[in-house]
Amino acid sequence: MSKSLIARGAWIAAAAAVLATIVVLVQIIRNPVGPGSYLPDLTSSALTASAVLLIVFALPLFIRSLRISTSRWLPWLVGAVSASVSLALWFLVASGQDSKAAAFYSGLRIPKPQFVIEFWDLSLVMKSIDCSSYGFDVYKANNGCMQDASIYGPGTLWLKYVPFGIFSEDSAPAVGVIAVIVSSLALVWLARFSSGRGQLVLLIAAIGSPWLLLLERGNFDAFVIWAAVVTVILARRWNKLWSWLLAAAILWLMGTWKYYPFAMGLMLIPALRIKRGWIVIASFAVASAGFLLLTWENFRFSASANSGMVDIRDFVVLGRIPLVGRMIDAVPGGPAMQAGDYLVFVLVGLAVLWGVLVGMSVTRPRVEEAMLAVAGSSLFLISIVMSGFGYAYKACFLLLAVPMLSRPGARGSRATFYSSLVMLVLVSICSIVVWNTTLATLAGMIAAAFAFGASAAILIRSLAAREDAPPAALGGQSATDVIVR
Repeated sequence: MSKSLIARGAWIAAAAAVLATIVVLVQIIRNPVGPGSYLPDLTSSALTASAVLLIVFALPLFIRSLRISTSRWLPWLVGAVSASVSLALWFLVASGQDSKAAAFYSGLRIPKPQFVIEFWDLSLVMKSIDCSSYGFDVYKANNGCMQDASIYGPGTLWLKYVPFGIFSEDSAPAVGVIAVIVSSLALVWLARFSSGRGQLVLLIAAIGSPWLLLLERGNFDAFVIWAAVVTVILARRWNKLWSWLLAAAILWLMGTWKYYPFAMGLMLIPALRIKRGWIVIASFAVASAGFLLLTWENFRFSASANSGMVDIRDFVVLGRIPLVGRMIDAVPGGPAMQAGDYLVFVLVGLAVLWGVLVGMSVTRPRVEEAMLAVAGSSLFLISIVMSGFGYAYKACFLLLAVPMLSRPGARGSRATFYSSLVMLVLVSICSIVVWNTTLATLAGMIAAAFAFGASAAILIRSLAAREDAPPAALGGQSATDVIVR
């Protein structure tokens, strides 16, 4: 298939995705909200989303080139901003300065701080580890040690075997602070391997509510992001069978904690380029399937618990379920698939196709960037589209796609340049908007679906490369990011 034909197909797919987005928005605007409805006034937020998305899709059509110069120190500024703001929030809570903390949180549009427990999500997991070590069944409510049953996978309980009580409730504050620092360094790493405009997106995300909420709560999704970064470091630095097997083991461990990270196994596709690389894929698949079968009841409980947390409010919420619940004639959280669900799946499918066509047209694609993107996009799609609901910090998964989205290649097509700009803006929107579920969810879904399609196409293309070919460098360009004219 010629490049011109692929580029034409990308434009058609983009137009179809935009049309599907318009249909979704129209269905929400048409939904009459009466005085007695439990839904908020949807018209204003839907109209705001429509206006913003119209600008996002239309404005890049009039931009033929973009040149952004950044200092080589900007990635470190990204990490410094992330760490300083997050640690400042933690310090205010830990020191009992509740009023200042509340004002800080309100200004950043973060939900009310957990004044009782520092790093709330992390502390709950640590408590379940302690209770399990005491002999309690943490997967039963009111088990004598915890009021609520744990919704995490059994793999988290294996942390009780780590010596010195590192993973205990008493250690949660220290582990949480370390997690803030490591997560900020991960953001530095992503920024170093992104182009100038990608670095600006990550800087925006560093002060966005989703990222700060992730770190403030000490949510385990931060560890999942680390795993993706470590996998690429192992593959890029050594590219040997043992390094791929170690990466597979790390990804599998993440799956035992939260189940949906098993999808990150797609990062292992390039292992097929090395001798006996099929062992990596086969081992991961067998181990993942075996764990799911052995813990099937727990998996079902965890999935149902997530569905039970669905929130329809217009604040810090993402998901197909609350999006469909805003549409006309829809039943929010209904047990069966509704017309709006199929409409969302069509939109996602068109965005995936858009990404595939752009991924096929990119010259000299970077395999490691595609690995990061397929991990982040698959995690987001499973959580927000397939499972149907997630809190705003799920948007942080999209940051893994920023290196790929920010640098389509110096000789990319016009469609590639346009797609890059649109997707980066959509990632930025999902990384800062928490007051408009319609806008944040649609932005995240489209960006994630596109990134999944583009990264999958690049990874499949990579299998044709010779085994002894050096891996594509992730290293950043110079401070100047020159985009196709």
